[in-house]
Amino acid sequence: MIVKNQQQFISDVRLQNYKDMNEYKQNIYLSEKYYILLSIFEVSLRNSINYYFTIKISNEWLYSDLLHTDTKQKVKEAKNKILQRKELITHDKILAELSFGFWTSLFRKSYSNMIRKRDIKFIFPNIPSKNTKLINRNILDKRLNHIRIFHYERIINKIEYENVQDEIYDLLLYFDVEIYNFAKEIANKNGTKVINYG
Repeated sequence: MIVKNQQQFISDVRLQNYKDMNEYKQNIYLSEKYYILLSIFEVSLRNSINYYFTIKISNEWLYSDLLHTDTKQKVKEAKNKILQRKELITHDKILAELSFGFWTSLFRKSYSNMIRKRDIKFIFPNIPSKNTKLINRNILDKRLNHIRIFHYERIINKIEYENVQDEIYDLLLYFDVEIYNFAKEIANKNGTKVINYG
């Protein structure tokens, strides 16, 4: 039950895109369902990219000249956040501090020289072959940006988000069947229906 003075906590500006408080709540529930899958996907993407770039470039790839100025700035901001917490800066802590947007930005067109077809195959070892399904850097860039859902967005009853759960599962399968099944197990406990693989 929402108190009469709800504007003190949930502003009219926040609710203006919703029919009523119930639709706002339903949007939160829907977003929560996606967050579970997104968090697993984000960790998998981050670790897979880091593993590959450590081999391809070096352990210090976050400071590589291959990264663009805006991307380097995000690394700097991550380091500053760690320093503000008075913690020791480590590679792993920087990785964990970087946002989902940092990782998805590495697939944009301006990074086409850094992430080529062979690189994608290392980052997504289980990606379908070109004979089965065409998945290139440009397609991945669009799909990765599409699944970036934030709690303040209205996603309920929006046609562009109807299949986002399936998109996340497809991308998880590009890593590995086991990580897909791990996500599926957690989602099932949260009441999400998914297809069983393996």
